[in-house]
Amino acid sequence: MALDLTYQTKEEFAARFWDRLRLVYSEDKFEFAKMVWWLSNRIADGDFTSNQVRLSFNDAYGRSLNPSQWTVFTTTRLVPIHDRYQAMLDEADL
Repeated sequence: MALDLTYQTKEEFAARFWDRLRLVYSEDKFEFAKMVWWLSNRIADGDFTSNQVRLSFNDAYGRSLNPSQWTVFTTTRLVPIHDRYQAMLDEADL
C-alpha cells in the first residue's frame, strides 16, 4: 500500500525525513534506530521502493550511490540497525 500524503509531496516528505534522521543521528541514537527500522519496514511493505529511497538519500546527502553501492550500504549499515531495533522489540525491551 502506497504512502498517502495529503499535505506534502513525496519529495517534501523525503527531504523532511532525511533532515530529521540527520538531526537525531547526532542527538538520539535510539530515535535514529527507530527511524531506520520504520524506513526498512516501509520498503518491505511496499510503501516505498528501494530505488526511491536511494534516490532521495542521494539528493539529501549529495551522494551518487548506484544500485550496487546502495545494496552494500543498506546491507552493511541499515540492516544491522533495523535488526538490533527489531530484536529489542521482540524481547519487549522497549
